[in-house]
Amino acid sequence: AVVSTQSTGNDKIAYPNPDRITINISGKIFETSLADLNKFPDTLLGNPDLRKPHYDIFRDEYYFNRNQVAFDAIMYYYQTGGEIYQPDGLPDLVFERELEFFQLIDDSLEIASETPEPELTHSQIMSQGTGFWKWRSALWGFLEYPKSSMPARIWATSNIFIIIISVINLIWESLPRYREEGASVAAFFVVDTICVSYFTLDLVLRILSTPSFKTFVSNVLNWFDFLAIIPFYVELLIGRENASGLAAFRILRLFRITRLFKLIRHSSRMMLMMEVVSNCLSELVMLFLTWVMGTLIFGTIMFYVEESPTSEFQSILHSCWWAAVTMTTVGYGDVYPETPLGQSIGSIILFLSMIYIALPMTLIVSKFSSTLAAHQESNAERRRKWKKIPSKSKAALF
Repeated sequence: AVVSTQSTGNDKIAYPNPDRITINISGKIFETSLADLNKFPDTLLGNPDLRKPHYDIFRDEYYFNRNQVAFDAIMYYYQTGGEIYQPDGLPDLVFERELEFFQLIDDSLEIASETPEPELTHSQIMSQGTGFWKWRSALWGFLEYPKSSMPARIWATSNIFIIIISVINLIWESLPRYREEGASVAAFFVVDTICVSYFTLDLVLRILSTPSFKTFVSNVLNWFDFLAIIPFYVELLIGRENASGLAAFRILRLFRITRLFKLIRHSSRMMLMMEVVSNCLSELVMLFLTWVMGTLIFGTIMFYVEESPTSEFQSILHSCWWAAVTMTTVGYGDVYPETPLGQSIGSIILFLSMIYIALPMTLIVSKFSSTLAAHQESNAERRRKWKKIPSKSKAALF
C-alpha cells in the first residue's frame, strides 16, 4: 500500500495514505486517487460498498481477476473525468464485458439493430414535445420507427405486404389473357385502388408529421413514394379508356414499378447500398465516361476495319452498338465482325475492354468497403449505452 512517512529522531513512522488506493488487476498493480474514483459513485470502483467485497485485508489492496489491457482504458476513464477509449487489438466483446463488470455501461446491453433507427419507445418519442407537437412527434415515430411500439410494427409489416400485393397485381394484369376480360380488369383495378389508397395515406401522414419538410423533400425514397401513386390518379382523371392510348401515359405507367423501391426503407442492407451509390457518384460518372469513350473509340475502329457494301457495320453508330455490348461482355450476336482482321481486332478489343472497365470498378469496390466499415463501426458505437458520462461536451469515445 502507499504510505506516508514522518521522521522522529532516528525512527521513521509509516502512515497509510488515505487519499490513494491500490488496485491489483491479475498481478498488475495500479494506484489511483480516491477523489477520481468518487466522481463516479454509481460505478464499481467509485462506490465503497460495491468494491468492498474485493478488498484483500492482508495486502491492503483491491484484487480483480480481470483483463489488464482493458483496465488501462478504465483507469483513463476515471482520471479524465469521463473520457474513454478502446485499446488497440482488444476485441469489442472483451472490452464490453470489462466495462459491464466495472459498471461503466448498462448491464442490459442491446445489440444494435440492422434497422437504422434510434432505440426509442413510443412514449419516449411522445415525451419530446407538448400539445400538438407531442402527437405530431408520436405520429412520425409511429411511421418511421417500427420498433417504437407494437402498432408501429404492425403498420410497417402491413406496408411490406401491400407493396408485394401491388407488384404482383401489376405483373399479373399484364398477362395477355387478362387484358381484355372485363371482370379481370375490374378486379385488378379494385386491388390497385386499395393499394394506392394505402400508399397515399402513408405518404400524406408522413408529410403532415415530418419534423422538417425540407429534409423530407430532399429524401429520394419519398419521391419514389410519390411517383408510385401518380400514374393511378392521372389515369383516374383522364379516364382509363382515354389514357390507355396515350404514349405519354404508357411511359408514366412505368413509374408504377417504383413501388418496389418502397421496400428499401425496410431493409438496412438496401439503405447501405443507396448510401454507397450516393458516395460513389463521382466514380460512377467516371465509369460511365470511360465506357462512352471506349464505345466511341472501339466502334470507330471496327467500322473502318469492316467497311464494305455488305458489312453489318453500316455506320459508326451501328459499330458503337457492337462495341457497347462487347465491352460489357454481353455479346448479343446480332452484329459481329466477319473478316479475319476484324475478328482479330475484335478479340483484342474484348480483352482491352475488360481491363478498361475493371480499373474504375476497383475505386467503387474500395468506396463500398470503406462505407461498409463505417456503417459497422457506427453500429458498434450504438451498442454501447453510456450512463456515467458527466456531460456530452466532455465525454468522447476515441
